[in-house]
Amino acid sequence: MSIRSQQRSLHIVFVLYRYFPFGGLQRDMLRIARACVERGVSIKIFCAEWEGELPAGIAVERLPVSGFTNHARNRSFAEAVKKYLQREAVDLVVGFNKMPSLDVYYAADTCFKAKLMQERLPQLRFLPRYRQYLRDEKAVFGRDSHTKILAIAQRSVDEYEKYYVGAAQRCTVLPPGINTDRRAGSNALQQREDFRREWRLSEKDRLLLSIGSGFRTKGVDRTIRALAALPVAILQHARLMVIGQDRPDKFLRLATQLGVEKRIQFLAGRDDIPQFLLGADVLIHPAYRENTGTVLLEAAVAGLPVLTTAVCGYSHYLRDYACGVVVDEPFLQTALNDALKNMLQDDAQRAQWRKNALLMAEAADIYSLFDRAADFIVAAAGKKNT
Repeated sequence: MSIRSQQRSLHIVFVLYRYFPFGGLQRDMLRIARACVERGVSIKIFCAEWEGELPAGIAVERLPVSGFTNHARNRSFAEAVKKYLQREAVDLVVGFNKMPSLDVYYAADTCFKAKLMQERLPQLRFLPRYRQYLRDEKAVFGRDSHTKILAIAQRSVDEYEKYYVGAAQRCTVLPPGINTDRRAGSNALQQREDFRREWRLSEKDRLLLSIGSGFRTKGVDRTIRALAALPVAILQHARLMVIGQDRPDKFLRLATQLGVEKRIQFLAGRDDIPQFLLGADVLIHPAYRENTGTVLLEAAVAGLPVLTTAVCGYSHYLRDYACGVVVDEPFLQTALNDALKNMLQDDAQRAQWRKNALLMAEAADIYSLFDRAADFIVAAAGKKNT
């Protein structure tokens, strides 16, 4: 039997709690699923919630869950998956959230135990919610687990290994998976002009972008403080657009307290992000925690200079190719403030960062994540099936 015909007989299940169109993890899951289908594999996705259109050629089944809290519903979902696997034979189970019964886990999340021990009171680990999350993480990364792990940043592998010794041996680190439609094309300058005309941005205006769901984690509060700290001569020409799925209320209150609410616009998640990347002057992403930071590279390949924090797993690309500024840890708000001021007032440096970023777009292996993940998954299913 040929490898290709073997692949066509494989039945692989993908599981995640919730799908919504503008989530980074969710988009990754769907692209990996499609790449597996292209290899002749049958994919079925189990979830508790699905928002948006269903994917063509991929079965989606919503499993009934119960519980009044998120962790109770997550536990209910994992139990429903386990019951299905007891009834139906599948070749591989690929998880995009931490839970038992996984053959492969796509590790887009940071280490929960590290977050709990470093950022919160250690006593919280005795609360039901945190105990549940720790059990789910241990089911994937603990010593007794045989789950293979697809990591998307070496930084996360090192962190997991610190708290789950031996887990690194089961990890395979994937390269980034940037959409090629984020790259600046031959008509990029015309697209920039069209965008700025549509959004009424003058030649003097400097547009800052903040992109990503989960405004707190992405450091939108830090961004607003940096905006408010700009000298008046720069601030009067600065605009900030925050794009993502989250509630902006408390951030608008902060902006009002700091007197910059008229300089900020919040937009829901949208499909025309490439136009914003071409039309803006700086992407600002001072995240508190960020396993990778895909948006950093999406901005860079569009030629947009980036201001971010060193906690982001992909920040090293920006340093390696000199595509912007990376604020060191431990984070200082004054360092971010100074960096933003300097970036906005130095036109020549932004032009050089743009040139460097476009060179990176040509040279770096930052596009192959989904093909590499699909190859790994199909091979793992084939081995388990023999």
